[in-house]
Amino acid sequence: MPRWTRRSFLKQIGWIGFGLAAGACARALGIHTPTPFPTPSPSLPPDPSPWPSITTSPTDTPVPASPTPAPTPTKTPWPTFPRPSKLGIVVQWFRDVHIVNLIVNTRMRVAKIIDDFGRAPEIKAGSPNTILIGRIHHNFDFGEHIRDGRTDMRAAAEWYVNQFMDKYLANPHIDYWEGHNEPRPHNHEVMRLFAQFEIERMKLMAQRGLKCAIGNFPNGSPDLELWVDFLPALQVAKQLGGILALHEYASPTLDAGVDHQTGEGWFTLRYRKVYRYMVPPAYQIPIVITEMGIDDVPTFQGPPSRGWRNYLDFWRQQGFGDPYFFYLRQLWWYDEELQKDDYVLGATIYIAGAYDSQDPYEVMVEPFREMLEDYLRAHPNP
Repeated sequence: MPRWTRRSFLKQIGWIGFGLAAGACARALGIHTPTPFPTPSPSLPPDPSPWPSITTSPTDTPVPASPTPAPTPTKTPWPTFPRPSKLGIVVQWFRDVHIVNLIVNTRMRVAKIIDDFGRAPEIKAGSPNTILIGRIHHNFDFGEHIRDGRTDMRAAAEWYVNQFMDKYLANPHIDYWEGHNEPRPHNHEVMRLFAQFEIERMKLMAQRGLKCAIGNFPNGSPDLELWVDFLPALQVAKQLGGILALHEYASPTLDAGVDHQTGEGWFTLRYRKVYRYMVPPAYQIPIVITEMGIDDVPTFQGPPSRGWRNYLDFWRQQGFGDPYFFYLRQLWWYDEELQKDDYVLGATIYIAGAYDSQDPYEVMVEPFREMLEDYLRAHPNP
């Protein structure tokens, strides 16, 4: 493929249809609401099980599946947002100068760093308003705190925080620290314990002047009825200046599973279900989608593969045009949706600077990197 330049890229702009959105849900959720917390709305939408398959044929014309109508063509390559882009990146390793430059030169709204925190001062110097979220990788999960009937969450949080306090204090340019990555509370009891763990973690961190990103729940979870047990943690986060971290992925397109009438989804835009039905306004705190992108969701038709680069041939076969630009158009759609929710600070695309350059999630590959940079430059933050 010939190298993309900014000039050749701008000539290619056009509205490319997203995949057909998946349809209706099959079962209704039951809601358990303990006191003293507010009762969630009874209008909880049904849970998907299963989703209809996306079907196309060689003669099918891709149908745009965006809650927002296609922008009217203009002389400029991108629509004018009411606010700057909310897209950012997750960085695993600052292996080349392009990554820091991408963050700083576009004044990225938010970026997440895993372990490699040494470039944070440089980022803050060049783009002081960029929100930096830190995650320290470790090989244990929340379940290890509660195995064998251990339920003392204060002790669990103390042990956890003490493991990493030296790193926290050595990296003052990180604005929020994540805890356990993708915990999976599977019932009310475990969710209540996890909420208490996060409460104790936030209090311990606050004693040292540190703020937390709480939750860090994986794609499509937790079950909606479990959110009522997490309200105490949200309440403390509101008092201590914390944020809610969520992950959102879908496949074979980002809008798979989205109801384009309501603008809600079961994978992407799931956060809207959470705040509309399960979390009363008094408990709502700022949200950052700290991982997002294309990942295997087996309830939809498409290649059972992880990472957006494994979908390039599939998108090409479906007639979606240049697959790199098609992925950018999906991110554009998602960004436009985030603009509608002031409580969402931003979303970080997974991943930049993967240890393996062939990682199927890697976004610092041409021509996609240049496309993404052009898009973010067109919608810079202050």
